[in-house]
Amino acid sequence: MRVKRDDPLRVLRMTSKNDDKVEIKVTVESKDTSSKVILIILILVLAGLMIAVMMKGGPEALLSDGERGVGNCGDGVDNDKGGQADRDDPDCYKNPEVWEGYDPNRSEANRDNDPPGGRP
Repeated sequence: MRVKRDDPLRVLRMTSKNDDKVEIKVTVESKDTSSKVILIILILVLAGLMIAVMMKGGPEALLSDGERGVGNCGDGVDNDKGGQADRDDPDCYKNPEVWEGYDPNRSEANRDNDPPGGRP
């Protein structure tokens, strides 16, 4: 079999020496720029959310109902954990001393003023 000079399957002749070293270099380059852009946008959005959460007072502030501006006296739950809910909680009345002026838009905020048996 004869091998031509411009044939891609040329026969290579190598000599063996004790100080010969083989070096293999592999370079991986991603040509997919859309995934990089998506990753950068995701990082920026998450960083922005984290900053917003920290500005509001941390995760506890996001989960608490205390500062929403809408009352919780109409939900049937003892929100201040004082022992009484809604109509039995003095916080839900405009005039709690005489239990007048129930307002479901008020908020249960003071757990120490709930009477043990509820509304008298």
